[in-house]
Amino acid sequence: MIYRMLADLATKTRAPLFDNPANWGLAYEDVEFKTADDVTLRGWLVNPGQDKVVIQTHFGLFCCRAGYTNDEKPRLMRAWPTDIPFLKHIKAFAEQGYTTLAYDMRNHGESDRGRSQYACDGQAEYHDVLAAVRFVTSHPDYRDAPIGMLDICMGSTSMTLAHGLPDGLEHVDNIKAHVVIQPLYSGAWFRQMGLPAFMIRGAVNHSVKRGGANFDKSPIDRVKLINKPTMVIQNKNDPVADMDYVKSYYEALQVEKEMVWTDVGKSRIAGYADLTEHPDKVIEWFGRHVHPDEKVRLAVANG
Repeated sequence: MIYRMLADLATKTRAPLFDNPANWGLAYEDVEFKTADDVTLRGWLVNPGQDKVVIQTHFGLFCCRAGYTNDEKPRLMRAWPTDIPFLKHIKAFAEQGYTTLAYDMRNHGESDRGRSQYACDGQAEYHDVLAAVRFVTSHPDYRDAPIGMLDICMGSTSMTLAHGLPDGLEHVDNIKAHVVIQPLYSGAWFRQMGLPAFMIRGAVNHSVKRGGANFDKSPIDRVKLINKPTMVIQNKNDPVADMDYVKSYYEALQVEKEMVWTDVGKSRIAGYADLTEHPDKVIEWFGRHVHPDEKVRLAVANG
């Protein structure tokens, strides 16, 4: 029973779509596209028709393209007291002249189930990142557009694992920069919570036996393959982050890079709320690398 509960904590998704760009006065298109392993993903092209693109890959479990919500029932506990609407920072991107592809990873939001009904800690979701990039680079309006990748938690693991493949992200010239928000994998998270090794092994074995993934598998060996400028952002007050892993992730990067330590609430979710409330660091990084010939407007909404 305990191993199932732990495996559920790491892999069972509860992420309804709760918001819409129209609520923020944003033009958008509903889109869908397929992954190489035949999963249909759904998302929005927000502020369509621009000459530069942000691709957002959200964090796992309690999240979808719209952000975090407490609306779904039943919920044993609230990870954050209020909703975290990602469309707030996506609106700031729109004000800077970006189209944003915000999509749901498999088993989240409105996207289809994968081969497993459980989140796979990036080990299946890397297909989703590759599919999102293919969708943009094959779209007639964006095939020549420079791309900034916004990779959040499990989204950053998925992005990292999308390197080192014949069609890996390192071969995509359109990608100009990454922003990695709070990199983590579930095994490291469990160790930070003080779980003994035998319990983590038991939870992993349960996850694999029911068709899920080994969520105690670090993607650190792929980080060196990232070949575009990368900013890493981490809340230093995050109680479940493995700070040694965050530092190792940053140190393994062999590109132009910047480490940003934020000082927000004593919660992992505080780092995601800070992204939406204060996207200026992300906008400045993308402005420097995604569209460097354009003067970046730093007067950001709520900035």
